[in-house]
Amino acid sequence: MKKLNFGTQIKISLIILVLCFILASLTKIAWLHNLGWIIYGLFFIINPCWPKAWDWQDHDKLRLGCRIASVLCIVVALITRFGV
Repeated sequence: MKKLNFGTQIKISLIILVLCFILASLTKIAWLHNLGWIIYGLFFIINPCWPKAWDWQDHDKLRLGCRIASVLCIVVALITRFGV
């Protein structure tokens, strides 16, 4: 399977995030907000990618930084509670 580039992955994950926010508002199910952030974080854990402008840096450090940011998104989603 071909890996997604940064732009495509951001677009897909933001669409899913916005859909989860809309569904949470329409259905009054507050944990759908958190589900959107968890899915957003999982996308970047599974496929860590970065913009082309950062491509000159060390790829191992970029991959690690991307995964750390993804884990932080998931942790924030798990410990916060959004109200609808």
